[in-house]
Amino acid sequence: MVEKQAKFTWNRGKILGKGSYGLVSMASTATRSRKIPSLIAVKSCMLNRSLSLRNEREFLRMFEDCPQIIQCFGFNITYEDDLYLYNLLLEFASVGSLADRINNLGLPEFQVQKHTKNILLGLSLIHKKGVIHCDIKPQNILLTGDADDEVAKIADFGLSITLEQNSKENVGQRGTKRYMAPEALLKEEYCPGFDIWSLGCTVYEMITGEPLWESSILMLNRIQYEEPIIQNPKLSTEAKDFLNNCLAKNPSARWSADMLLNHSFLKSADDVQPPDTKKRQCGGMSLLRKKRTKTAFRTKPHIPNLVIQVDSDTNDGN
Repeated sequence: MVEKQAKFTWNRGKILGKGSYGLVSMASTATRSRKIPSLIAVKSCMLNRSLSLRNEREFLRMFEDCPQIIQCFGFNITYEDDLYLYNLLLEFASVGSLADRINNLGLPEFQVQKHTKNILLGLSLIHKKGVIHCDIKPQNILLTGDADDEVAKIADFGLSITLEQNSKENVGQRGTKRYMAPEALLKEEYCPGFDIWSLGCTVYEMITGEPLWESSILMLNRIQYEEPIIQNPKLSTEAKDFLNNCLAKNPSARWSADMLLNHSFLKSADDVQPPDTKKRQCGGMSLLRKKRTKTAFRTKPHIPNLVIQVDSDTNDGN
């Protein structure tokens, strides 16, 4: 069944960010529906280069009831400044992203535990649906709510794949290199453990305020062949053990999202539920059978600059 365009009207505001897909703008809405907030984020690209956003929309439809995944209110096509644009209508993360929040000092451990739990709850559902996100990193974890009650939500499914796709197609190299697992860099192999490795890199960065892998000409070689150095005075014994279970070089040795939710590092987070099963990531998942620097804001988008390469995605990121 072909999905119809969203019917509510919206007005584009200031630009929130740009990427290989196009740009993200804030927008105000005009609707009486209680399901549509007054402010949303609109992710836009040229219609003839919209495959990545269309795929992202399909993935977001799979997780529309998950509170740990950014909500999508549909899509529509507009004609602006002599260009046809494909627009993905998304939940607006008023607090920003984890990348905005992390600094050289890192975050308090209780905040790290809370955010990590929410990310894992989202990943648990993503993996149960037979999907690999492929780009977990601080920039793609958005914070909603207010400062006293933040909820971390997974965003940006532009690089995501299903396990079925991974087994039948050449999906190429995907992800942001600093957060990519060794097996993906070496062999372009993907399983849910890929996301767990990326989560480990993200949690290390949240705690220490520093990336696990520093940018250098040797960075990719180190990720592929060296053991990660999980040593920092800010890391508690429980945090180190948690990270060791995320950052095992062998993907089959990494803990699953459900197992990590039951780790002692997250015990202080409220209402952590025990997993239903304790299977490893790569062997126990059935295939899906069905198919930092802050961005300077501008008051209005310059739509004619929307000439982008969708297929390059974040593969060249560090």
